[in-house]
Amino acid sequence: MAYQSESLIAQAREIREASGVSQRALSERAGLTQSHISQIESGKMEPGLSSFIDLTRALDLEVMLVPKKLVPAVLNLVKARATRDMHIHAGQPNDKRFARADRLVKKMKHLYGSSADLDRIEDTLGFLRRVNLSDQEMQLVRELITRLERYQASAQAAPVVRDIAQNLQQLRNSIVHAAPSEPRPAYSLDDGDADA
Repeated sequence: MAYQSESLIAQAREIREASGVSQRALSERAGLTQSHISQIESGKMEPGLSSFIDLTRALDLEVMLVPKKLVPAVLNLVKARATRDMHIHAGQPNDKRFARADRLVKKMKHLYGSSADLDRIEDTLGFLRRVNLSDQEMQLVRELITRLERYQASAQAAPVVRDIAQNLQQLRNSIVHAAPSEPRPAYSLDDGDADA
């Protein structure tokens, strides 16, 4: 794809796939042909605005214009209100890392069968994807995902997978059971931002 809308289209495709909606089913919901959706998703065609809105609404998403200064606040609100069955994509750089980890876990389940540790990794990554992680917490997640990638086809994978699952679970527990800090506003405007 070489279009300005490339990242939005990629996010819509990932949400469609994560929701288990086929292109054919989406075409029926959106009133677009399946071949049109295929061309849009493959980058052969850039959708018009009305087609893109139809496509996203069929995925139960809404396209909005948000003042640039308020984007972090809106992203935090969306993530905070996301339920487990929602497929929220905030467009953050770490989203790709989580998506890659999800694909890796699914691949391992397909190759070696499901296990309690792989299920725990998948569930914990789903939770961590929806919370605001500190840089240090995100660094730990990155290291664990890289480690999982390295050992995915190894005979020694089982103990490594168990250790990764335990480390991710500990991170999740520390976030969930952290002592509450002072409440802070979802966003704030600086004095010079009154026109935003």
